[in-house]
Amino acid sequence: MRTDHALTDTDSPTCLRGGPTLVRRNRAPLGRLLPYRRATGELPPPKAALDAVHESGWQLDLGARGLGDVLLGLALAQALHEATRDRYPQPAYVGPRADLLARCTLPLTVTSANGQHSIGTESPTPRTFEAVPEIPPTRLDIVDANVLQVHATLPMRYYLDIEQTLGVRLPADSDPCPRFRATEPTPTPYHVLFVSTTSRPKRKDYGIENFAAIARCLTAHRPDAPWRFGLIAAPDRAAPPSVAQIEVFHGPTAVECVDLFATAELVVGNDTGLTHLAALTERPDGTGPTVVGLYGRHAHTKWITGSTRHHAVATPFSQLMSIADACPVRDGYDDTVWSTASDLRAVPAELIARFAGRCVGWWDS
Repeated sequence: MRTDHALTDTDSPTCLRGGPTLVRRNRAPLGRLLPYRRATGELPPPKAALDAVHESGWQLDLGARGLGDVLLGLALAQALHEATRDRYPQPAYVGPRADLLARCTLPLTVTSANGQHSIGTESPTPRTFEAVPEIPPTRLDIVDANVLQVHATLPMRYYLDIEQTLGVRLPADSDPCPRFRATEPTPTPYHVLFVSTTSRPKRKDYGIENFAAIARCLTAHRPDAPWRFGLIAAPDRAAPPSVAQIEVFHGPTAVECVDLFATAELVVGNDTGLTHLAALTERPDGTGPTVVGLYGRHAHTKWITGSTRHHAVATPFSQLMSIADACPVRDGYDDTVWSTASDLRAVPAELIARFAGRCVGWWDS
């Protein structure tokens, strides 16, 4: 029996630039074709649901999900708001992240409450929507005879689902998530932040020593630059040991992180909520940090905001999940079957550092 014939070419880590994805049709991942050619200006088929939601209002149930799910799920709230803003100009948020949602560019009233997150119109019988990450598929849109636009990011999947459910063309072409306002006006040159938090440290954490290795690689590329490095650690775990020349921020709140991210030119982090928040951070002038997310188990094309400044480095297993539009949780994949293909710590620090520097514009190659 032969064991040297690869069925895929995902043998090494890959680097993906953020922003819209256009591919040749024979290179597209698995996905469902939109029933209208959005890229060429076609409109979705009209639906009676739009009038019903205008009449009754809407409620988005985000459950008790973690920060990352909530942030990407806000694209669904953005879509509902855009479709009904003439009738309901200011939805209401109720939940445990009121302080953070008060910074959101989505126009919200906020009320702090324990438990679940909800956003909606203040109407007696609103129609309920849910943001369930496992449900919406990748969407493919025909651009021309040879090219497809791939809508694989979770925010755009949510956004397009609402567009089709309500039968109304929404304005965003990609990257529909609302932003979070920072008070810091400008970044510090060559300031780099690492996000070491994660919901699964044993499976999704690049590791503090590996983040330190990225810092050394960046410094080696430009030794005369005034580098400054910081690392954000989770509040529910012991503070990490000191790492040479890296300032450790132990357990900052999400709101504190928004202002901290705004001081950085570059954020490199695990596939986790705070890394998503960095990509959604907006300084007063509309700019934000360049962000590189590190993906081991989950699809790097899905669990990303879609922003042109939100990039990804992915393991071979993450690439498989992207191509197949699969989820290791929903579909029950044991990633250990693929040997070390999902081992995030095996991704070379030099590869991440070189790619991140190109994304920021510090060097060309």
